[in-house]
Amino acid sequence: MEERMDRRIARLALARFRVSGFVGTSIADLAGALGISKAAIYYHYRSKDALLHRLIDPLLDAIDACIQDHTTPARTPRGLLGAYLAVLLAHREVVPLIATDVAVLNHPRIGPHLRAQNQQLRTLLAAPDTDVAARVRAEAALGAIWRPLIADPPLDLTDPTHQHTLVDAAVATLQPNHTLPDGEPVPAAQPAHTPSTRT
Repeated sequence: MEERMDRRIARLALARFRVSGFVGTSIADLAGALGISKAAIYYHYRSKDALLHRLIDPLLDAIDACIQDHTTPARTPRGLLGAYLAVLLAHREVVPLIATDVAVLNHPRIGPHLRAQNQQLRTLLAAPDTDVAARVRAEAALGAIWRPLIADPPLDLTDPTHQHTLVDAAVATLQPNHTLPDGEPVPAAQPAHTPSTRT
């Protein structure tokens, strides 16, 4: 059965957005590639912005549901990170677009939604601690989940064993451990050297 035109448009748009960026892709580009008129695209999507929402909103909705499901104290950080990873894997095709396209990150509706979700996730992972170190670890744990999803070349994360490894790494990041695995202390960051202006 032939794929519905609205889905063909969305699939092509995602591929083009990932290569040329949201700003660098026009409705005319999509219409030309599909061999249809711009009006045919506007019949399905009233604007390029509406097309972007068609691609991104299902992931945002799924993350919102994941956060809502893990707001009770009985939920563990491992459970939250595992569920979050499952959501991202289910929408993996759009994850690089969110992670790398500045126009998407700065979109007036999508950007604030993403930042609010990240804040909620950090709060859940850092609770009940509120100190800076706990927040840093929470941010690092979220990065540990995201980064492998946008690795180049792509990593095969379809194997549940690899998914468990990824969650294990993210959970370990939450532990207040100040030494490296080999027992060596973590080197302290050095302030940048500022050349003297005296003559």
